[in-house]
Amino acid sequence: MNEPLKLYILSPHIDDAAFGLALTISKCANNNIPVTIINCFTVTRWTAIPVENKETIAVSLLRKSEDAAFYKTLNENINIINLDLLDAPLRNGYIFQEQPFRQNELDLIEELKNLLEQNVDGLLLCPLGIGSHIDHAICRAAVVQLYVNLDVLFYEDLPYAKRISHQQLELHVKKLEEDLGVSLVNNTDGLLNCGIDKEQAIRLYQSQMNEDIASEIIAHLNDLKGERIWGEETHLNKLRTALQKYESDY
Repeated sequence: MNEPLKLYILSPHIDDAAFGLALTISKCANNNIPVTIINCFTVTRWTAIPVENKETIAVSLLRKSEDAAFYKTLNENINIINLDLLDAPLRNGYIFQEQPFRQNELDLIEELKNLLEQNVDGLLLCPLGIGSHIDHAICRAAVVQLYVNLDVLFYEDLPYAKRISHQQLELHVKKLEEDLGVSLVNNTDGLLNCGIDKEQAIRLYQSQMNEDIASEIIAHLNDLKGERIWGEETHLNKLRTALQKYESDY
């Protein structure tokens, strides 16, 4: 007999999992699938709009409160883990990866890899790393090293995935396939029976949400008519099977 599915979502920053997977998370949680969000780089002073207090402690607390409010609207039983790692601007003063990993970034990859290896005992969703944000790249690199030991799926980083063509996305996935030595397919979970309004939900991240970002995320959702996840067929089937029960019972 198969063990019940547990879902772990690796979110480089507070909001990444929500932007990419809000509907999927909601459906899983409402189908009594245990969901754990692992927020990595949560010590930050980054905001998309002006806020009253831009000090690191204040911004970090503000973003955590927005995150808690978002997941409370989905399902109060969703587990949130904040690793409290420094985000890229506070570590090295840059955001996008334009060179090989520095030593402190290699150390972070190793730290994150060890943490995931010890604590993930279910299906792990990892960002594809679209957009070359160094923190997203670190998360993906840690998971690539662990891939043979874990069941892994990949979600599309937003709003970055909206800013590239489908051809560019396919090239990105092809490079990941080469790194992993596997073939990846995709599955789009549709808009029917979602239970939440994604635009309304993601706007709870008020400090990170301007009109451009909101419109990009929702345009990507509407283009796909759902949220697209990439992975090996056997891993995708685990998630499909769990969600099908939700669809039939909704």
